[in-house]
Amino acid sequence: MSMKLIEKVRESAELTNYGISKRLRNDGVEVTTQGIDAYERETARSMRLDILSGLRRLSGLSWNQFGKLIDDEFGK
Repeated sequence: MSMKLIEKVRESAELTNYGISKRLRNDGVEVTTQGIDAYERETARSMRLDILSGLRRLSGLSWNQFGKLIDDEFGK
């Protein structure tokens, strides 16, 4: 279950994983670039809520739109 969600945020925010982690840290969310990288691995099974919220802010999407991305990727 690699998270395509990170890829979608990266594209919409026009940032690299380094840029995502830097922007999140600037917003008070402690995460490393390696932490962001880990969410894209096949072994990823969860995500911290502060990171999820930060990714939503970076994406520029509403919670409704962001939730649809989550449902599309992880819904059964």
